[in-house]
Amino acid sequence: MTNNDLLLGRVPSELNTRPEVHNLGADACLFSVRSDLTIDGTVQDVWVVVTQTKIFTVPTHSQPTALITGPFLLKDAQKVQTRHTVGSGFLQLLIDGTYVDVARYSNARREIFGKVRAELERLIQGHPLNTEALVHPSEFACTKCGLPLPARRAVCPRCAGGRSVFFRSVGLMKPYQNSIVLLLCILVMGVGLDLLPPYLTRILVDKVLTPKENIHWLPLILLGLVGASLGRQFLNVIIGRTSSMIGTRVSKELRERLQTKLMSLSVDYYDRHSAGSLMSRVLWDVEYFQGFVWQVAQGFLLNVILVLGIGAVLFMMNWHLALLVLLPVPFVVIGTIFFWKYVYPQYYRLSDSQSKMSQLLTGLLQGIRLVKLFGQEKREEQRFSDSARYMQNARRSVEMSVATFNPIMGFVFGLGGLIIWYAGGHRVFEGHLTLGTLMAFFGYMGMFYGPISAMSVFSNWLTGFMSAGQRVFEVLDANVGITDEPEATPLNNINGAIELRNVTFGYDPYSPVLKNVSIKIEPGQFVGIVGKSGSGKTTLVNLICRFYDPQDGQVLIDNQDVRTLAQHDIHKHVALVLQEPFLFRATIMDNIAYGRPGASPLAVMDAAKAANAHDFIARAPSAYDTKLGERGAGLSGGERQRISIARALLCDPKILILDEATSSVDTESEQEIQKALVRLCKGRTTIAIAHRLSTLKNADVIYVIDEGKVAESGSHEQLLELKGVYHNLVRIQTELTRLES
Repeated sequence: MTNNDLLLGRVPSELNTRPEVHNLGADACLFSVRSDLTIDGTVQDVWVVVTQTKIFTVPTHSQPTALITGPFLLKDAQKVQTRHTVGSGFLQLLIDGTYVDVARYSNARREIFGKVRAELERLIQGHPLNTEALVHPSEFACTKCGLPLPARRAVCPRCAGGRSVFFRSVGLMKPYQNSIVLLLCILVMGVGLDLLPPYLTRILVDKVLTPKENIHWLPLILLGLVGASLGRQFLNVIIGRTSSMIGTRVSKELRERLQTKLMSLSVDYYDRHSAGSLMSRVLWDVEYFQGFVWQVAQGFLLNVILVLGIGAVLFMMNWHLALLVLLPVPFVVIGTIFFWKYVYPQYYRLSDSQSKMSQLLTGLLQGIRLVKLFGQEKREEQRFSDSARYMQNARRSVEMSVATFNPIMGFVFGLGGLIIWYAGGHRVFEGHLTLGTLMAFFGYMGMFYGPISAMSVFSNWLTGFMSAGQRVFEVLDANVGITDEPEATPLNNINGAIELRNVTFGYDPYSPVLKNVSIKIEPGQFVGIVGKSGSGKTTLVNLICRFYDPQDGQVLIDNQDVRTLAQHDIHKHVALVLQEPFLFRATIMDNIAYGRPGASPLAVMDAAKAANAHDFIARAPSAYDTKLGERGAGLSGGERQRISIARALLCDPKILILDEATSSVDTESEQEIQKALVRLCKGRTTIAIAHRLSTLKNADVIYVIDEGKVAESGSHEQLLELKGVYHNLVRIQTELTRLES
């Protein structure tokens, strides 16, 4: 969003003469925002003007009055929403029970109109305009350089730390600097051995073969050639083993750093990134770091040292021919620049195709039962085939470019050799150069062009490495989101009191899900949370568990703001039983003891008995040592739920949160789970989110959430007497139960 897209307290000067704007008078303009589409979808700059009492749109250029919408009086509007279609969206007001289109915009304006919707909602509710929310910088673009970010609030790859991926990767090698210094010394020794054979060949030709004398030198020269070759191979072994040692340790430690970072990131990061994409970064992108030391040492540094060393020798032997050797170098430089400008970007497409295939395959394997249930194998085969074709095209584009680039460079180097043959041959015939010197020159020239050619190949690897490294550092640089304060208050023992005080929160901060919610729960109370889907019930749970922090207000446990507490302490005292329990591919024993890995087998069995899970576990072939499949495959839904309850019981939490714990099981399993929950809730502060309202009849307090606000609160009987939202929900469920029976 540019500064010209939003104007505070005024309208664009070019619209001042328009009657719609000229007649504003005392009804001062609060803000104006630019759209890029008319209501009928025509590409046209249109200004949406919001005043104290109304909203209307004005096209920038003279258009038929039919394209001007409004004015709409804010006092007549009950709600405001944004409705998104393919390629565009609409800003709408609910007036007299019907949504009316106010403005239309393309997806490029989607974020700013999301902010406009939130502010219009505030105005309709009688709250003052929050100008800071309107002018807040876009979370999808870097505030420094304007580069689009890979995800909301992601780290800008261009501005991250002010250092390039390559130099940051070099920084990873700091703990191994002694080994790297040794490696450099060995490289220099290796270059010395590489320079020895052409020099010995020169002596052999000029001092032995051509004059046919000093025959006794022949064995010594041959021994020197063998020794140089043997010594070089020995140094290659040391270089390879040292590079492998450093590379494997770096990749291992980098994977550990990535896993530690991923564990520290807040839940909202995983809302924005798929598991498949993150897996590909940890498993495959890190592989490039495995070969970093070898590629830099054997590829780049070795070739640089060779070029410098051989260049110096060539100029000492014959500076005229040495200048001719350098003729192809400018073409190589131009070719490399071309490569980085046109071929390097293709590696991003390749990495994107790999990431998307990983995402697709992860989702496919996780949902394989659904695929088979609906007979969509052929469709999924086609989707995967399309993804594979995308990867094929991306890889083919890269490899065809490389396959074209390398032979062209080889031809350029071949021309250099032909020039030396011509010029050097003339000098030999003229007696200005010996045959041995020319042969040595050709040996050195091949060695000179070899590293330059290899450096162009090294650039191929470097482009892939830079792309992979950027994705790795993007994770390492990601904002943790939820962090502990340096002086976080320890939470050893708690009573279980919970309070939400004037809490406002939205996953998109400009579209709040909870709006000024206040709830107070006493220690040991059994509290029910009910409401329609999307009303904000699960969001309450996320805030209490501190998966997110509210944008406004406080969440308190025992009168302490959760932001002042260590997250580990909160999660130690709060247990969450989800509607869809997650079980690991491990034994039943390991799954129950996940929260307390050191728990004794007897304690695990006691927890399972309390959760009414011991009997079906004992009937399994290996009892508690039975290994479960993916997400608990091999158990029924009710059995998985009882194991998750046993897992919560073993941790002995002071606060228990049940998120639709019985909504997806049969009646018999529900009865077993309810018996387990009675034991689980005893002596604990319990928050139960439920669609089956009959399960909340014994709750001390029931809070009814409607459109992000606490609409009603009280006991089951009190809420029925109010004949409000709760009464209506009970009536609907009673009618459904009657129809089912």
